[in-house]
Amino acid sequence: MTFVEELRRRAERSGAPLPGLGDGRDRYGPVAAILFTAGGFISVRRRSSGTTLVTIWDHRGELAAWGHAPGVDDVVNSLRAWQDDLPLRDLCSNVARYLQAGDAQAATETLWGVLTDNGEPFLHAIVTAAAANRTLRALRPWVSHGTLHLLHAADSVHGVRRGLAFHPTGEDTFRVHVYDGPTGPVEDAATAATTAAATAATW
Repeated sequence: MTFVEELRRRAERSGAPLPGLGDGRDRYGPVAAILFTAGGFISVRRRSSGTTLVTIWDHRGELAAWGHAPGVDDVVNSLRAWQDDLPLRDLCSNVARYLQAGDAQAATETLWGVLTDNGEPFLHAIVTAAAANRTLRALRPWVSHGTLHLLHAADSVHGVRRGLAFHPTGEDTFRVHVYDGPTGPVEDAATAATTAAATAATW
């Protein structure tokens, strides 16, 4: 039985099924379960450590809440509450107290953790190089069309003023594109990260 099947079975036994629940991917990589609603979606990942990471994304695609669920029933309860359009504040304070929200630095670290532990294999080289750089690690990772973008932590996804992208050009080679600026030469992952960090340090 897959994890998503287990979630569905537990939800059905409780009398409140989760008809929209499935598995697949979100923009950051494979997920064990995902549930879309008008307000956004929830992704559930099984980590190599044996924990279960639940992330809630609002309608803009911004990470709204995150946390490691204590047990499978906690995941089911979180999914059901989100499906029932329970306000995020109530969900975090009453239904899923393991979730946290509102800490931008912690949210950024969670995103880096998702990419390093559960991200797409083709991004592994640049994610590893960027995550190891202190300047880049402070930026918010965002994946779009198979490309790793790094956004200034103070900018929203749809209101970015400062950001850059690592455009893949081959196996583990990239061009660094600074938003509203130039696109650099083809570089390996380590060099591309160094190039990006030199720009980001001026923001």
